[in-house]
Amino acid sequence: MRKKLEEKIYAQGYPDAPTAPIVSLEDFFEGNEDEGSIGCNLLEHPGIESFYNVLLDIRNMDNVQDVFVEIMEIEDNEDYWAFSERVYILTSADISEVEEWIAQLQPSETDEGYAFGKPPVAPNLKEGYKVLSVWWD
Repeated sequence: MRKKLEEKIYAQGYPDAPTAPIVSLEDFFEGNEDEGSIGCNLLEHPGIESFYNVLLDIRNMDNVQDVFVEIMEIEDNEDYWAFSERVYILTSADISEVEEWIAQLQPSETDEGYAFGKPPVAPNLKEGYKVLSVWWD
């Protein structure tokens, strides 16, 4: 699973592309047991499975088009999973509503838009939808 994930990341031009790669929830979380891969600075990490379940529940909401994980870094060391500090929620919901959905994962910040520009694999937004960036410091 890690190999498949890395292939998808490198196919997006990592590490030289001007935008950071994004992957599906399944690509990032299935086979991932590395709590340091997302939310690594949380004092009480809820666990990888909790991250995955909360984000899947959000993706399944009627007013959510999709949820993606942005990849910041891949370690050469096989003991570490790809590292992320941000997810993108494509939704018609207000930012305050999304902050409620994601609160139990204790993000540092929620903003609108892609942090490094729209990744080439990002879908076009449905009418009335926006990209919300959820970031963990």
